[in-house]
Amino acid sequence: MLALSSDNPIVEDAFGWARKRALDWVQTDAAAGNLPSYWAGYPSRPMFYSRDVCHQAIGAHLLGLDAENFAMFRHFARSATPARKWFPIWAFHFDGRIAALDYHHDEHFVREIPAVFDLTYRALEQHDWTGDRRWLDDADLAAYYRHSIGAFVEAHDSDGDGVPEAGGTGDIFLGTATYNEREAPLIVAGDGLALQYAVLRKLGHHAEAERIQATFLNDWWNGEQFARGRTKDGLDYGWGLESHDLVPLFGLSGTGERNERLLDYVEAQLETHPPLNIESFSYLPAVFFKHGRDESAWRWTKHLIDSRDDYPEISFTVVEHLVAGLLGLRPDAPHAALTIESHLPAEIGRLTADHVRVGEWDLRITQEGRHTAEITVHSGPGPLTVRVGSAGPHTLEPGRTARVSTQTKDPS
Repeated sequence: MLALSSDNPIVEDAFGWARKRALDWVQTDAAAGNLPSYWAGYPSRPMFYSRDVCHQAIGAHLLGLDAENFAMFRHFARSATPARKWFPIWAFHFDGRIAALDYHHDEHFVREIPAVFDLTYRALEQHDWTGDRRWLDDADLAAYYRHSIGAFVEAHDSDGDGVPEAGGTGDIFLGTATYNEREAPLIVAGDGLALQYAVLRKLGHHAEAERIQATFLNDWWNGEQFARGRTKDGLDYGWGLESHDLVPLFGLSGTGERNERLLDYVEAQLETHPPLNIESFSYLPAVFFKHGRDESAWRWTKHLIDSRDDYPEISFTVVEHLVAGLLGLRPDAPHAALTIESHLPAEIGRLTADHVRVGEWDLRITQEGRHTAEITVHSGPGPLTVRVGSAGPHTLEPGRTARVSTQTKDPS
């Protein structure tokens, strides 16, 4: 079982709570007929939601819930039909029944454009973590990936620019452009665009992804900040929560000066206009870890920890942030490789994660500040190539340990 130790007692206490609480949400054997599944949505709703499953999946993998991830993702994939114009169903009960709360009929059900691409991106991300060929070869999933960037876009691209649009009605049962349901009148949103961009890159459609990114970088910038999206009246530069902060998370804003100014803007808005819902906060550590703003990432991780909120997304993402986030894990199990980049903040001098699963490899990873990493391969099918920071790659056989001097950038 995944274990975590640290010289910071906050980390150990938080991990103990998050691991137990997340595993308590598993529903696989809770009732006859249940799919392999876990609770992913409001605690008052015994269901799993597409957005929540997408965001809980890495934490779930780290906790050994690969069967649950695969079953739920495939169930969503099967639900995206021509009659639903290739939107997946928004929520299911644990036995696989459509949740009537969010579905009335095939033309009136909750649907949000980012979720279509999020399911593809996160499913392929699970392939990176597990190396399990089913994530590529399963007929339902493979068809879903194709349709998400093909038939779905064609069905919803009213102006022919290769980007799907929502109706801008503000009615989630008719479809929204963004995960931020309070900004439903948008017809195109930054988070939907960012996820489409990320999926195109993930599937090797680089020219199309670059075209979308170039349009965003050039047309959505007003000299001070990026728009959160487009309404029927033009670009909207108000604060958009997910429609702003998921843009750097999925790389749409690149890595240059404009991206840094976007991150500055997000940080400033969080001080004056924070999210009203705790689950929106759960994205923030990953946003800031990705761009080396590690003290900010740790601040928002602690915010989630301190909340002890019972929304399942919180416990699952706390597991992710404490392990994959702080250690900066980027798995490539299909190619027997792992990259580690320390994101330890000043408050954490040492962090050890034991029984981290990357493909069939079982690992112990210790990071000491920004200067030293130690990796042990408990077991595995063969050698694993590990790259730590800017140091050269190390090839580790099962049963071997490597201690690596790291050269990572200072925390910002």
